[in-house]
Amino acid sequence: MDGISKDFPGVQALRSCRFELRRGEIHALVGENGAGKSTLMKILAGVYHRDAGRIRLGGADVDIP
Repeated sequence: MDGISKDFPGVQALRSCRFELRRGEIHALVGENGAGKSTLMKILAGVYHRDAGRIRLGGADVDIP
């Protein structure tokens, strides 16, 4: 995920966020309330659509419906 941005009315939840992982790695997202952790994961899961940025899988851009 690179350059991911998401706005909601009156708030910018994510601004140019970058998250990278590789096979076999384990990651934890930590941060204060309202930092955008859930929003980022909901974009990856297809619950929310990103306003900007790209998601790549295996080197190819993907669009998660």
